[in-house]
Amino acid sequence: MAGRPYYGFGQPPPPGYPGGPPGPPGHPPHMYPAPGVVFYPMHPAYFYPYPVPPPSDVQVVEQPTEVVPELPGETVELPYSTYKWVPACLSQNSIPPGALRVGTDVDGDAIFAGRAHHEGWVMPAKVIPSKNACYIGHAGEEILVDQFEVLVPSMFSWQFSTNGEVPPGAVPAGSTDSGEKLYYGRVTHDGCTTPGKIHPSHGVCYYPFDGEDRSSAEYEALVLL
Repeated sequence: MAGRPYYGFGQPPPPGYPGGPPGPPGHPPHMYPAPGVVFYPMHPAYFYPYPVPPPSDVQVVEQPTEVVPELPGETVELPYSTYKWVPACLSQNSIPPGALRVGTDVDGDAIFAGRAHHEGWVMPAKVIPSKNACYIGHAGEEILVDQFEVLVPSMFSWQFSTNGEVPPGAVPAGSTDSGEKLYYGRVTHDGCTTPGKIHPSHGVCYYPFDGEDRSSAEYEALVLL
């Protein structure tokens, strides 16, 4: 740079530049090389790198803590998994492949997870393809419905719960006419496992069985892994 001397990269140090501490016997008493040896000073950043400020354009994206399915059928995508509610109809015998089996009827027939509309409610249902039947429990009755949706899963598990409580990740499978969420549950009754709806404010799981809408304070809740 014009008008400004430069003392690095092969240049000798300027006159009067302070020397280093005395060395051991036989060593020159200064920090610089002997005469005739070039001088290469190091910039302090070589030993103490400049701090790098964190990027200012980082955006924090909040993931939804819960996604509630809505009829008609749709795919629910969460950060960790996916499942589908697929429309089906008994009159067309249209049970989709891969439907989630959730229980066994008294005669050994497979029961699959479903949900259906009824009087302003969306509620869990039990689907029995071998009987060409889908049942919901409501107002003390077991009701046969024709149009419904079947749950096609990714990965689920069953977790024991009581008194209307549901564990984290419980699958919301419907709602009351007032908007309260209903969750998918199942109960073992008379040797068979049958699905039903967990009604948190009532503290029970209701399940249709033998023509009645029964209830149990002990049940298993369907949980998404």
